[in-house]
Amino acid sequence: MKSRQLVVGALLCLTLIGPAGASTRRTNLGALSDGDFGIVGNAFAFSQSFQDTIHFSLASTSTISGLVAPVRLTSATWSLSNAMGALTDGALTPGKYTFADLAPGSYTVAIFGTAKYLSGYAATYRVSVAAVPEVQTWLMLLIGLGLAAYQLHRKQKALGQQVLSDEALNSA
Repeated sequence: MKSRQLVVGALLCLTLIGPAGASTRRTNLGALSDGDFGIVGNAFAFSQSFQDTIHFSLASTSTISGLVAPVRLTSATWSLSNAMGALTDGALTPGKYTFADLAPGSYTVAIFGTAKYLSGYAATYRVSVAAVPEVQTWLMLLIGLGLAAYQLHRKQKALGQQVLSDEALNSA
C-alpha cells in the first residue's frame, strides 16, 4: 500500500516538471475508451496567469473520474464544455472529481487562474463506460413483463368467473 502511494506521488511530481514560465498549455488526449488512465498537469516557475486546455473525445457514454492536486494556485477554476457550450464548472480544489454520463462527442476542460512562484497542478483521470443493456436484454424484459401481465389477466378472469358461479349457487 505504501509503495503504491509512493508511485502515485512520484508520477504526480513528474507531471509537475514541465516547461517553466508557460502561461498556456494545450493537451490533446485523443479518443478515450473504457479503462483509459492518465495524468495531466502543469508547473509554473514564476507568478503568472494561466489558461490550460485539455481536449478529448468519447465514442460511447462514459464517466470520467480522478483526483486533482493543485499546489500554490490562487483563484484557480475549471470548466467542462463541448460543442454545445459550457456543461459545468467550479473551483480547482484538491480531492476527487467525477464527470458522470458524458455522451459521445468531443470535450474540452479549461483550467485557468493565477499561479504563484513554484506552483502547479496535477490531475489523474480514469474512463469507465456506462453500462447500457443490449437490445436482447430489453427484449427479454418486455417479453417477461408481457407474460406476467397475461398470467395476471387470466387469473383475474378465472377468479371473476368463479365468483359469478358461487353467487349463482347461493341464489338457487
